[in-house]
Order: sequence, then structure tokens, then C-alpha cells
Amino acid sequence: MRNKKIPALALLIAIALSIFGAVYAHWSDIAYIDGVVEMGSLTLAYDDVEPPICTEFWLNHTSGQLVPGEFEDKEVGDCDAWYEGLIQDSHSDKWGYKRMIIEIYNAYPQYYVYTTFILHNIGTIPLFVYGFDISGQKRDGAGNVIYDLLWHDPEGDVVGELWEDVDGDGLVDPDVDILVINLKIQDRSFPLQIDPCQSEKMEIDMDFKQEAQQCHHYTIHVDVLAVQWNKLYEVLPPD
Repeated sequence: MRNKKIPALALLIAIALSIFGAVYAHWSDIAYIDGVVEMGSLTLAYDDVEPPICTEFWLNHTSGQLVPGEFEDKEVGDCDAWYEGLIQDSHSDKWGYKRMIIEIYNAYPQYYVYTTFILHNIGTIPLFVYGFDISGQKRDGAGNVIYDLLWHDPEGDVVGELWEDVDGDGLVDPDVDILVINLKIQDRSFPLQIDPCQSEKMEIDMDFKQEAQQCHHYTIHVDVLAVQWNKLYEVLPPD
């Protein structure tokens, strides 16, 4: 009986060593690698190297051409434009502004105003400008808001209109609201790619309709819509 136990004990020892060896074979260690990932920046701004400039025109009905200034050199209407919201890109250290304001006083039918401005990619990532968000107010001589202005761009090509929101519902209703300004972004097709450090000069053209009211002025806010170059499909899905 004792002789039978010896082989059995040897077998148990062999199994134990085998298990211990398997555990030992699975011991492991880890080597760590520390890395730094620095993200780029997406920052589009108005460039104050050249401030926005308003230019007035009148329509010569004989030639059909726009002539700089007001008719017979009158000084009736007036336009001013400026930037607001100073910002700095944290990667490039470049500066710019986030919003443009255009203010037009004493507008009248067939009063034409062109405003030039410069957009600058002060970030480190290419981007696409795909649209503009335009809003504003009609004010009386004392500066009180009479109506909000609604931007209407049915084709999405930045050739649209500004309507006085007479019923105050925030929606353009031709039966109630008043079309007062034709507005378009001139000499550009969108989406427009702007690479880092690149600038693009643009122009907003406005002409006032017959419904422009005397002794009032219009304040127009222009915000630019942009997205990083490889995300354009998210805001402008393919047809």
C-alpha cells in the first residue's frame, strides 16, 4: 500500500510544479511612454489691418450704372461700420474681431451702400466659410427699436433680403412683414476655403427698397459661419 502512495505523491508534486511554472510564465511587466498631443485651433476673425469701409452709390438711370456718392452730391444718407469682440488665438497669438456692425442713417429708396471687410484665418486649421448669419434692427430717431430685421436667403447663396418683422414672430411672412433691403455678398462663391494665415477681402452690397422709411436708421449685425475643412459635410450634406 505504501509503495502505491509514492507514485501518487510524485504525480501531485509534478502537477503542482506545472501549475507554478504556468503562473511564472505569465508574469509580465509594463513599460510606459509619456506623450504630448497639442490640438490645433479653429479661429476665424475680422481683420482690423483694414477696417470696414462703407461706400455710397446712386443709380444713373440713363446709363444704368452705379455712381459713387449720393445723387447731385447730396449728404442725406450716412453709413458707418466697425468691428466688435476682440479675440486672440491661443496658438498663433494673432488678434482679430468676432463681429461686424453696419449702421445706416437716413436711408431712402434707391440708396446703395457697399461695405468692404477682410476675413482672416488666425487659427492653425484650414476652414470653410459656408454662410452668414445676418440680423439687425430698425430704430427711430431716438434709437428705440421699432422692428427686428430678418435675414432671408432662400437659395443659401448669400444673395438675400432683410425684412422688417412687423408681427414679431421671427419668421418672414410676405403678407405681413416688409421687405426693406436687398443684400448680397459680392464676388465670392461659397463654401470658401481659407487656410491658416490667409485673408479674404469681401463686400456686402445693400440697396434700399421703396419701403425705406424716413427719419429711421438700421443697425445690421454680420456673423460669419465657418467649420473646419474636413467637417464641411456635417453642415452642408451632399445633395
